[in-house]
Amino acid sequence: MDLAKAAAHLYLHMRDLERGFTYDHECRRVKMTPELFEARSKFLVKICRKQEGSDCKEIEKLVDYVLKRFELPPWALELARRKIVKISRLF
Repeated sequence: MDLAKAAAHLYLHMRDLERGFTYDHECRRVKMTPELFEARSKFLVKICRKQEGSDCKEIEKLVDYVLKRFELPPWALELARRKIVKISRLF
């Protein structure tokens, strides 16, 4: 897990929080609550530490920032936009 991937995950988590739902591992629609948003965001730090990433402290600072303000800082938003790949419909 690097900083750009964490920023992209946070961006998508915030999108889910804004629209009010997300999906679980069985592709079932579930309500995205602030508590679930916080848990998923903090899990990014845990993943980074488990993978022995080099950006874990920066990711933790970014997660804290997002949990306080519910927005990405401009530099992280740019990282996230570059990391997210949009796939067009094939049919």
